[in-house]
Amino acid sequence: MHYKNVSDLSRDLLHSSPRIPKDVDLMVGVPRSGMLAASLLATHRNLPLIDIDGFLRGAAPWFGDTKVLPPHLRFGSSWEARRALVLDDSILSGGSMARVTERLKASGLRERCLTAAVYYDPASRYDLDLGLVPLDPPRVFEWNLMHKDLLNHSCVDIDGVLCRDPTPEENDDGPRYRAFLEEVPAWHVPSQTIGYLVTSRLECYREITERWLRNNGIRFNHLYMMDVDSAEERRRRGNHASLKGRIYKRLDARLFIESSHQQAMEICRTSGKATLSYEKGEILCPGGIRAAVANGREGARQGGWTRHIPEPVKFLYRKCFPPFGMARHGP
Repeated sequence: MHYKNVSDLSRDLLHSSPRIPKDVDLMVGVPRSGMLAASLLATHRNLPLIDIDGFLRGAAPWFGDTKVLPPHLRFGSSWEARRALVLDDSILSGGSMARVTERLKASGLRERCLTAAVYYDPASRYDLDLGLVPLDPPRVFEWNLMHKDLLNHSCVDIDGVLCRDPTPEENDDGPRYRAFLEEVPAWHVPSQTIGYLVTSRLECYREITERWLRNNGIRFNHLYMMDVDSAEERRRRGNHASLKGRIYKRLDARLFIESSHQQAMEICRTSGKATLSYEKGEILCPGGIRAAVANGREGARQGGWTRHIPEPVKFLYRKCFPPFGMARHGP
């Protein structure tokens, strides 16, 4: 499973920008995700920007006020552009871009446009002029993850993913913590139902947690919590990640979205399944971690760590994982 965050998207657009013909003088985004890609690319290349509907109407493109465009790019109508790049963030089945292409043909604008996608499946064939970055499926993107049906088959952490973590002052296992649970603003309101919420919150806070989820319109099928007496006992056991990993391992979930990178690594190791580190913006795969750790040990025997071994692998090699404990979970 491949994961791309917004930083990856910006970097991939910058590196693939030389492949775009120099006579392209207008960026046209395909809403919604294609607008993100088109906006980044238009900014990189200092070109005017418009959405597909505005382009089909001949509306004036957007310039902004902070960058100075050359006079020949200050179009009163988007139809004044010599060549437009019609861009979506990705293409898989090709259905969305096929519909866009039909609209361009019907308006008589197809010959003046290049249709393009940032990410494409190299094994598939599309009616597409330009694919910028080959990316095999399955793939997950940060900017639409919370609106994909993959969530129906995923485990999702709460604090640090759906909302912020409590501050040390709020995390008193008392009235300030209860106030946090009641009032913390939601970061995400997914349009899909989450299959499994798996959290280190204590079982005694189930009612207040479920009320917060309902009040914020966050739908879920199952909620797993830690059944220990207190936050102090939870900290003493130190088995947050191994517990989450054991729950994940026995479920039919395909992905675990975990806020902490340190915990994500152990969840991946314990479950043997793909885990998304929300902190680092990367998907961890068990085979990759095992191979990297083995390589790290060999490197250590040969005289220490090399610059080719990533930091997460160094962490795995240096640290001793806590013993696996299993707390009773919610339904």
